[in-house]
Amino acid sequence: MDAVDASQRKPYSIGHVSNVTGVNASTLRSWEQQGLIEPAKSVGGRRTFTDEDIQRIVTIGRMRRVYGYSIAGVKRALSEQALETPANPQAAEVPDADPRLDRIGARVRALRVEAGLSLRQTAERTGVAASHLSMFERGVAFPSPSRLASIARLFNRSLADLLGGTSTRGHPFIRRGQGRIVGSFGPGVSVEQLTVSERLMDCEIWTISPNAESEGFYAHEGQELIHVLEGAFELSLDGDPAEILNAGDSAYFDSTRQHRWRNPGAEAAVVLWVNTDSRRLSALEQTNFTHSLKLGSLVGRGVGEQALALSLPEGCKTYRVVDTHTAGHPTRVLIEPLDGLEGATVREKRDRFRERHDKLRSLLLHEPRGHAATFGLVPVRSEQADFGAIFVSSYKYLDMCGHGTIGYARVLSGLGRLGARTSFSLETPAGVVQVALGLHGSPENITLENVPSFVGLEALDLPEIAPGCVVSLSYGGAWYATADVASFGLAIAPDNVSLLMELGARIKDAVNRRLPARGAGIEAIDSTLFYEERPGLRPRQLVILERNKFDRSPCGTGLSARMAELALQGRLKAGDRYEVENVLGIAFLGEVAADSSAAGRPAIIPRVTGRANLSGFSTLIVEANDPLPDGFLCR
Repeated sequence: MDAVDASQRKPYSIGHVSNVTGVNASTLRSWEQQGLIEPAKSVGGRRTFTDEDIQRIVTIGRMRRVYGYSIAGVKRALSEQALETPANPQAAEVPDADPRLDRIGARVRALRVEAGLSLRQTAERTGVAASHLSMFERGVAFPSPSRLASIARLFNRSLADLLGGTSTRGHPFIRRGQGRIVGSFGPGVSVEQLTVSERLMDCEIWTISPNAESEGFYAHEGQELIHVLEGAFELSLDGDPAEILNAGDSAYFDSTRQHRWRNPGAEAAVVLWVNTDSRRLSALEQTNFTHSLKLGSLVGRGVGEQALALSLPEGCKTYRVVDTHTAGHPTRVLIEPLDGLEGATVREKRDRFRERHDKLRSLLLHEPRGHAATFGLVPVRSEQADFGAIFVSSYKYLDMCGHGTIGYARVLSGLGRLGARTSFSLETPAGVVQVALGLHGSPENITLENVPSFVGLEALDLPEIAPGCVVSLSYGGAWYATADVASFGLAIAPDNVSLLMELGARIKDAVNRRLPARGAGIEAIDSTLFYEERPGLRPRQLVILERNKFDRSPCGTGLSARMAELALQGRLKAGDRYEVENVLGIAFLGEVAADSSAAGRPAIIPRVTGRANLSGFSTLIVEANDPLPDGFLCR
């Protein structure tokens, strides 16, 4: 093709065409060299394209990606359909959408909608053109493995999650041809899944046509082993020169390394491909299959020097947890999978947990592995939200917990479960709450939009506590009796915590004795919330849980209840902020997101912003001969 001057240039640059079609520039140049497309080319080598060129590229791409046509096959199809001239670029007739692609595309669309992302936003975050994403979701196109990996990464899923797994029902043997076939996995690739998404290793047989490739580098969590059974396989890691593997050769590497592959041979390559999923590894209960715990690398001169593992006696049980604290109050998140938590809602699953796993609650939270104020969270699947959570404490089950939600968001982020998302929904026994990361100018901030909060009883006299003692009963995901410490001649300070725990417990007992006779529709309060207005300074609040337990954090549900009370008094309105601190001087920021109603009363939708810090990642051990396997609690 002769070079053209500026007056003959076509309207679209190669970069624009690449963005619109989802075909990278190097592939477009390759197609030009092979005679599939014919862009205009300036004296300086700049390529430009027309609308007809773009439509032709889309057609070629569809043939390659959806139906696995080889270059020769594309040329033959174009020739047979008289598409050598651009006047009729869409005349090629190719088969209808593959229903397998439609299912995978529909799965991606559901994830995108759940995440609240538009096609344009998804395209910006994955590098896949919005038009190509749209075609994929409708089942008329299929991304290359590298692009599909970027889509999976955005939604914090593995490729196996998108493609669907297998079920061997625990049977150890898989006969030849019994694996699940995933059809066209990019152009010229077919995958037979032997076992996927049910155990630690995902094992597959890949059949890769000549010249088929990943179309770019990609990376993900885990490790992988590749063993070539037939043909040739080219693999490049981290941009290093490619290695050619022939039948009998293998490669083993961390999947977090950028990798790219293709079949350089003239015949199909058949490859055994094994992946491990690090998320599954971190969630496996180390029982029955190991009697040691990995300790780490050999460093320093500590007691663990020269020891890479801790030997465990026969019959040990282990439980992996991540510990956080939110403004000082702990949240221990269990990351083991649990069976027998059936239910349509998280509240129903909590009931199953209480019936079947309550001893696990005490094991995790009571001494000797915890203490009276240790708080726990058990992740569960949700049918209504991105995640679900059961809140447990050393002494009861809670419907909602603000500091625990903030801690869980920190854990999800730390474990990589959020991917590129900065917000998610969480189903709790109290309802679905929304959580966002990075608001109010700091990436460390975690904001939860709580359930509707309201005042249940504006004033309740408790003369038996102290002359003139009056409390309000307010709900913020839990029920609180709120009281001004000034009425008792006290301040919220570390030295007064013991006095306030005793006083708060007496108030809670007195309120709960009176509630049945009041007919206020409140069965019982959960805690007592003391507040202290400090002119010129941030107000303080302290939540007393029991006689020997108090919330170290400012308490997210307590702050929600307090804001509902201030809103009813006309001191807060929609859009207002209210910042409070705990007894340690660490703040939560409250906001009235909107007015609402609940239980026939005026209510608000509160937002609470705080921060959580990781404090531990550990494995709890229960030996078979432990005299206190379920823990104990000193009151």
